[in-house]
Amino acid sequence: MDKKYRMIETNEMGEEIHIEYPDAFIVEQFTPLIERIEANKPKLLEPLKKLKTEIGEDNFEKYFNTLLDIKKFENQMMITTDRNINRSIITRQFMDHIHRCFEVDSVRIVVQ
Repeated sequence: MDKKYRMIETNEMGEEIHIEYPDAFIVEQFTPLIERIEANKPKLLEPLKKLKTEIGEDNFEKYFNTLLDIKKFENQMMITTDRNINRSIITRQFMDHIHRCFEVDSVRIVVQ
């Protein structure tokens, strides 16, 4: 397979980020968490909307709509993020909201 450089996006400094990958590799734009939950895990949509209302639109967009995934099993929940700082902020500022909105006893936040 031929490999080509293709522009993916820009970094914080406005520089283009290029990555080499084969033509068969498909790059998709990041889909906000709430859209993925609505499509794939509809049972979590109402608690997620409740969380959005409690913490406000700005906090939700910054810290939750950018999450990689959330999973809930009975009274346990796992949240997956791609940034350590987001894990720290969610743990420090929003854990009570998560427990209340999702009705869980245990929340684990992992960074991938």
